[in-house]
Amino acid sequence: MTVVVIGIGNEFRRDDGIGPAVAAAVRRLPLENVGVLTASDDPAALLDAWDGAELAVIVDAAAGEDATPGRLRRWTPGQAPPSTLSSHALDLNAVHALGRALGRTPLRLVVFTVDAADVGHGPGMTPAVVAAVPHAVSEILVEIEHHRRDGTA
Repeated sequence: MTVVVIGIGNEFRRDDGIGPAVAAAVRRLPLENVGVLTASDDPAALLDAWDGAELAVIVDAAAGEDATPGRLRRWTPGQAPPSTLSSHALDLNAVHALGRALGRTPLRLVVFTVDAADVGHGPGMTPAVVAAVPHAVSEILVEIEHHRRDGTA
């Protein structure tokens, strides 16, 4: 597998379900050599999920003072971490650093976060976050195409 798309989250925590929702949408597409899975906020699970991948794309919900529900943000290691945080205290920058120390990182990592409005208990995302799903899928497809075309994005 050269590419892995990982949706982080819990579909029973309202907008925190964005990662699994985007992963499910990508899984339905006819993409070759693309693994799609969902994961919790366990750093070891992420290291296992992206280990050996050329490109890993992660989708997660984010919350913070400047969050605008439904806004999609892109982050890669080496950039300043976003001002919003994972909705479940997962520090992807720290997980990537751990992976580097252990020799277990993908060649490229791209993280998309979607600003959440509600991460309370219960199923169903808010309308703004539901509306972000197609945009997130489109951006993931762009990343995959760039990777396949020239190994960069």
